[in-house]
Amino acid sequence: MKLEKMGMRTIKTGIAVVLCTIAGGYLVENPFYSATACIISMQDTVKGSMNSGLNRIKGTILGGIIGYLVVLIEPGNAILCGLGVMSTIYVCNTLKINKGVVVACVTFLSIHLGITDSNPAQYSFFRVMDTSIGVVIGVFINYILARPNYLDSTINEIKEMEKITAEFIESKIINKEGFNITKIEKEVKKVESIYSKLLDELGYSRGNINMEKLEETVDICRGIYFHMQSIELLETKLYLNKSNYENIKKLHQFNEIAWDLDENKSPVFNYHLSKIIEEVKLLNEMNDKSEN
Repeated sequence: MKLEKMGMRTIKTGIAVVLCTIAGGYLVENPFYSATACIISMQDTVKGSMNSGLNRIKGTILGGIIGYLVVLIEPGNAILCGLGVMSTIYVCNTLKINKGVVVACVTFLSIHLGITDSNPAQYSFFRVMDTSIGVVIGVFINYILARPNYLDSTINEIKEMEKITAEFIESKIINKEGFNITKIEKEVKKVESIYSKLLDELGYSRGNINMEKLEETVDICRGIYFHMQSIELLETKLYLNKSNYENIKKLHQFNEIAWDLDENKSPVFNYHLSKIIEEVKLLNEMNDKSEN
């Protein structure tokens, strides 16, 4: 069995948990809750870490408040327990704390069902403190240690997009063979996913990034995929116009291409193909600039 390399996010999570455990002896009442919050807060981006951590803190506060109020009526009552969970979920949804629902319910149950021997108000306070410290440590470690370079990753995937587009033209047009369109679909989704993470990191970035130009490049990738899909839907006999014929020869450095030429036939096909050729040239220019 081939072992995969341990990811940096995994390593950072372990380091953050070590700090939470050490902090347990000085800052928190129970390091378990801090370490749990720390693990949940360790996301792909700093923004993701902060959002996840804040949702956990909000959920803990809300669950603590509802748990405290309900336990004043009758601790451990089954009907009140169900009503309390319903109320907790309802308030979370109302306040748009959807990702904090589970944490809020667990905090409520731990108070109402008497899992802790502490005073409910005191217990709620300490859970919020423990969770907050775990979140702070998780976000801090995620920010200072080996943050992924999403800019370079986005640029690399855009270069891969250019490569796959060239393969499409060579396979579909020059060799008249089939092409697996899902390959380009997966690559576009990959570009969009990494670019989305780059956008999340902008507020915490230490460098200058030309986002307008990068957004334009990502849009070109989307456009290429759209035009490829459109060509894949065409099943009748297709003809190349002279402009596309010459551009493909120049792009792939071929002297001749075995295609029937006609300026009036296959207008839809030639339109989409011309757009792909035009956009792959733009990708090539932008990728060349990124290397200089």
